[in-house]
Amino acid sequence: MTTLSRASIEKAFKSDEKILAAATKISQELTNGDYHFEALADELGFAMTSADLNQRIAGTKFLSAVLNALPKDYLNAKELKYMTTYYVNGLRDHHGVISALIDGLHALVSMQSLPAENVPELLRAFFQYTNSQSQTRTDRTKLFNIFQYLIQHFPTELTEMSDFLSGLVESIDGERDPRNLDIIFSFMPQFMADFPLQHLAEELFEIFACYFPVDFNPSKQDPEAVTRDVLSEKLSNCLVANEQFAAWTVALALEKLDSELLVAKLDSIELLRKAALRFAPTALEPHFTEIWQALKMETFPGSDNAEVQRAALKALAELLKAAAKESTISHNYQAAILGVVLPHLSDVHQRLYEPAAKIALMCVSGDAAYAGDKILHTILLKLQESKQQLPQDEQRLQFYRLITEVYRMADMRQALQQLDRAIALPLQDDVIAVLRICESESLEGSEQQLELPTAAVKVLSECAPVLSEPQRALIYKALVHIISHPRIDLEFKTLTVSLGALQPVELQSNVLDVCLSSFAVYSQFIKRKVYANLLPLLPLIAFTQRILDLILKQLFTPTTVEPSRRLALEAFIALLQQQDQRFIVELQQECNLIDKLIKLAQNDTEMPMENLELVAASLSRLMQQLPVSEQSAIVSEYLPELQLELASHLFVAKGLLGFLHKDISLDDHFERLLNDLTELTLTSKDPKLRTIANHLLCSMVNKMEHTPANQSHLKRTLSRLMAEVKKGDACAVEVLGWIAKGLVIAGFAEASDIVGDLGDLLKHPTLCHAAALAFDVIAVENPELDLPVVKFLYKQKLFQTILSKLDAKLLSICLHHMNALIYVLKATPHSVLKLNIEKIGPLLFKVLESHNSVKTLCIALGICENFIKHQDAYFQAHLTHFIPSCLELSIKKQDQNMPVRIAALQLLYDITKYPTFVLLPHKVDVTLALAPTLDDPKRLVRNMAVQARNAWFLVGEPGGD
Repeated sequence: MTTLSRASIEKAFKSDEKILAAATKISQELTNGDYHFEALADELGFAMTSADLNQRIAGTKFLSAVLNALPKDYLNAKELKYMTTYYVNGLRDHHGVISALIDGLHALVSMQSLPAENVPELLRAFFQYTNSQSQTRTDRTKLFNIFQYLIQHFPTELTEMSDFLSGLVESIDGERDPRNLDIIFSFMPQFMADFPLQHLAEELFEIFACYFPVDFNPSKQDPEAVTRDVLSEKLSNCLVANEQFAAWTVALALEKLDSELLVAKLDSIELLRKAALRFAPTALEPHFTEIWQALKMETFPGSDNAEVQRAALKALAELLKAAAKESTISHNYQAAILGVVLPHLSDVHQRLYEPAAKIALMCVSGDAAYAGDKILHTILLKLQESKQQLPQDEQRLQFYRLITEVYRMADMRQALQQLDRAIALPLQDDVIAVLRICESESLEGSEQQLELPTAAVKVLSECAPVLSEPQRALIYKALVHIISHPRIDLEFKTLTVSLGALQPVELQSNVLDVCLSSFAVYSQFIKRKVYANLLPLLPLIAFTQRILDLILKQLFTPTTVEPSRRLALEAFIALLQQQDQRFIVELQQECNLIDKLIKLAQNDTEMPMENLELVAASLSRLMQQLPVSEQSAIVSEYLPELQLELASHLFVAKGLLGFLHKDISLDDHFERLLNDLTELTLTSKDPKLRTIANHLLCSMVNKMEHTPANQSHLKRTLSRLMAEVKKGDACAVEVLGWIAKGLVIAGFAEASDIVGDLGDLLKHPTLCHAAALAFDVIAVENPELDLPVVKFLYKQKLFQTILSKLDAKLLSICLHHMNALIYVLKATPHSVLKLNIEKIGPLLFKVLESHNSVKTLCIALGICENFIKHQDAYFQAHLTHFIPSCLELSIKKQDQNMPVRIAALQLLYDITKYPTFVLLPHKVDVTLALAPTLDDPKRLVRNMAVQARNAWFLVGEPGGD
C-alpha cells in the first residue's frame, strides 16, 4: 500500500515505461484487497482535474493502464458506471487525451459487469466528439476491437440506437491499414446480416466495394502481416452479407470481371460464387442473363488461364445448384445455358466440345434430372444417326465418358431414378451392345480394342440401378464371356459390385455360379480374372461365404497344383488387405487360418520360395489384426516347434514374428532365437534366407526387454560374431550391422560399442567393404522391418557418434570410411548437417573428387543439392572447389554412371540461383566445359545439360535472373 501516494504517482509520470510498471503493481494491490478503487481515484484526482494538459494525459494513461491490468470481474456495475461516465465526459477534452481515453475504454467495455445502459451513452459521445480516422493506427485498432466486442455482446442496445449505424459507417469509412481492415472484415459480415440497414444499406455497401478487388503486397519484414488472400476472402463475405446487396454485388463483380488483371478476375468470380451461396435465387434471377454472359466468356470457349476457367465453372455450378431450390427459376437457367452448349455436344471433334461438355456437367450438378435428360437425349440422337462403329470409335468413346459423368452426378444428387427412361433405356442398349463385342472369339483383346468396352463398363457401373431386367440379362452373359475369353483382360469389378449390391440373386445365378462350376477347368489366366473381378464382392453378405470357400478350397486342398495355389495365395492376401480388422479377426476365429497356413507351409516340402513369401505375408497380415492376447497365445503355441534351419519354418517365423506387437515378451524364446538365427545367417548360402534371418534379429533386439538375462544372451551372441569377424567372415559383419540397427533405433547402450567395432573394421584389409555396407544397413530406412521402439533423435545420435570417432581424421580417412559416413549422412536430418557443415563439407568435396561408386556419389550429390537449393553460404564460399568436381562428374561416358551425370548437371543448374556476382567469375569456364555434355549418348543427360548450360549462359544477362 506504500506505492499509492501522490508522490509515487507523480514519479511514475516521468515515462510510459514507469507508468506501466506502477500501474501493474497497483492493479495487483487492488486485486489483493490492499485498498479500494475509490482510494486510487482520490489519489489520482490531482492529475485528472489538472489545468496542465500533460499532467491530464499522464493521469489518464496511468488510470487506463491500471484498468487494463485489472481482472475483468474486479469492478462492479456501480464502479463501471462511474468510470464509463468519467471517460465519456473526457472525450470532450483536448485531442491529446483521446488516445489514453481510448485505451481505458478498451478495458472498460470488456468488463463483465458493464451496465448495458452505458453502452449507447459511450458510443454516442464517441461519435459526437471524436473521429476514428484522425486517430493513430494502434488507437483505431482498439476502437474497432471495441466495436466488435459491443456488437457481439450488446446487440439489443445497439439495435435500439438510431444513430449507431451511421456512426459506425463514419468510423470505418476510409480505413486503409490492412490489419485494421482484417478486424473490420471479420466482424462486419455477421453484423450486416443481423442488423437492420434500412436506408444506409447502399452507403455501407459502397464502403466495402471501394476495397474490391484487394490489391496490396504485405511487408516481408512483418511476421504478422495480413495476406492479400485473407483480406480478399473476408471482404467478399462482407459484400454478400445482406440480401439488399444482391444487385450491387453482381454489378461490382461483373465490372471487375472485365479487368485484365488475373487477381481481379479470380476475385470477381469468387464473389459471384459466394453470391450464389448467400443470396436467394429470386434475388439473383433478374441478373442471371448478365452473369451467364460474363461467365460464358471465361468458359466457352474458355479463358486462356486454366485457373480462371475452373473458378468460373465452379461459380456457375454453385449458381445452378442454388437455383435448383426453385424449379421454375432453375429450368429457366438450364434452358438458357443448355440452349448454347448442347448443339456443340454433337461432334467431339469440334473445338467447343470440351468446354460445352464441362458446362453441361455443371448443369447436371445443379438440376440433375432436367439437365441429364437434355444431355442424354442429345447424345442418343447422335448415336442413332449412324450404325454402330468399331470399338475404336473415338466419338462414341467421348460420348460414353460424358454419359458416365452424367449418371454419376445424377446418382450423387439422388436423381438417377428421375431420369427419363424413354431416353435412358435405348442409350443403355447402345452401351450394352458395345460391351457384347467382347463375346466375339475373334477379338484379340488389344488395349485399343478394349478401350471402348472399358468405357462401356464404366457407364453401366454408374447406371446399374436403372438397368432393366432384359438389359441385366445381356450384361451377365457378356461378363461371363469376358471372364472365360482366353485373350481378353477387361476389368469390370466396379460393375459386379454395383450389380451385386442391387441384384445379388441374379448375379449369383448368372455369373458367380457359372464361374465356380467351371473354375477347375479354367486356365490360370482366366482364374486370375475370376479372382480380380469377383473378390470385391466379398463384403456383400450374399457372396461372402461362397467367395471365401473358393479361395480357401484352392488354398488348402492338398491336390491343388501350381500355379493355382499361388493365385489363391495372391487372392487371399488381396482379400486381407481389402478387409477391416473386425472381418479378419472373425475370419481367423471361424476358420483358424493361421494354423492352416502354418501346416500348409510345413507339410509341403516342395513349396516354391515365392509361395512361402506369400504365406509369410498372409500370416503377418493376420497377426497384425489380432488382439495382443491372441498374438501371444499363437506365438507360444507354434514358436517352440519351429526349426529355423528349414526354409519353410523360417518363413513361418517371419510371418509370426515380423510384425509382432512390441508388448509381447519373447524372453522365454530369446536365447534360442538369437542362436538359431545367428547360426542361419552365418551358414546359409541362400541370400534370401539370410536376409529374413537378419530382419528377424534386427526386429527382436529392437523390441527386447532390457533384462540382465537378455543382455547376457545378446553379449554372448555379439562375442560369437566378433570371433567370426576375426576369422574374416563378412557375413558376421553384416549380422552385426543388422543387430546394431535395431539397437541404435531403440537407443540401447550396446549400440555404441557395435558401431565402434564396425568403425574399426573400416581399416580391415578384407572386411572394410562389408563394414561400410553395415553402416548403410544401420542408416537406411527399411519399410519391411517392424522397429516400433524408436529413441527420440536416434539419427542425430548416430551421426554424432560416427562424427566423434572420425572427427580428428576426416580428411585423411580411407575410401571405406568415406562410404560409411556418407551412408550415415544420407539418413541424417538436413538441420543437423547444416549445424556441422564446417566438418562434413570437406568430406563431401573429397567424395566428389574421389570418383567413388555410383551409389556413394549419388548420395553425396543429393546432400549437396539440398544445401545448394537453400543457397547455403558455406557452399557459396567454396564454389571454386565445388564447380570443377561437378563438371568432371558431368562428362563421364560410362553407361553405369548416368545417374551421377544427371545429378551433377542438376547441381550445376541449381548453382545458378546464387547471386550473379558470385557466378560471373565462373560463367565462361562452366559454359565451355558443359559443351561436351550436349552430345551425351543418353537423352536424359542431354536434356539436363541443355537446362544447365542455358542457365549459366543467361547469368548476368538482362532478364537472366
